[in-house]
Amino acid sequence: MAEPQDIRRAIDRSPLLADVPEGPRARLAAAARRVRYAAGAPIFRRGDAGEGMLLVLDGLVRLHLSTPAGREMTIGLAGAGEPVGEIALIDGEPRSADATALTPVAALLLRHAEAKAILREEPELALALLRTLAARIRRTTDQAEAVALQPLPQRLAGALLRLAAVDPSGLVRQSQSQIAALVAASRPKVNLALSELRDRGLVEQARVGLRLADPDGLRKLAGQG
Repeated sequence: MAEPQDIRRAIDRSPLLADVPEGPRARLAAAARRVRYAAGAPIFRRGDAGEGMLLVLDGLVRLHLSTPAGREMTIGLAGAGEPVGEIALIDGEPRSADATALTPVAALLLRHAEAKAILREEPELALALLRTLAARIRRTTDQAEAVALQPLPQRLAGALLRLAAVDPSGLVRQSQSQIAALVAASRPKVNLALSELRDRGLVEQARVGLRLADPDGLRKLAGQG
């Protein structure tokens, strides 16, 4: 179990709460508890009760939608310092998407039942959540634009950079099927695109996973530099 001071330090370091005064942060820390998920573990599923919000401390969470036939669409990724399920913290309604731990994840859970009184009494915290929701909407719009307008190599380069950034070794350890779901493409197309990136010297095969051989080249391909 995490010590109270560890939870408070995590709350204080969160970019989400950077503009929130000390008092509301202390109240949130007192109401939070630490949770962990193994890589690949479901965090919640669409339609589950909206228990509250997770604040990611370490790792990467994939937010996605699924069909009964097994088709999936990634709608976002959340890394260290970013929230997951923040809508439920506000309205307590059922989950609107699936969330899965893409890597091992450590997070703080803020329950709706305990946080709603704090939100009513602390306007700075409510404003911080509204800013987060606005940023999430913008990212979702950007993702939809990328899927519709960006070629697969560009989407793939961006995904590889994000995945490598959260792995301590700097490797991309996800399977091609997982990567394909992230970039809204079929596994055969991702396999072909990865081969092209290897031929260009941008990535190379490691013993376990992929190594980014030319991060600057990948950033340029992804339109990030």
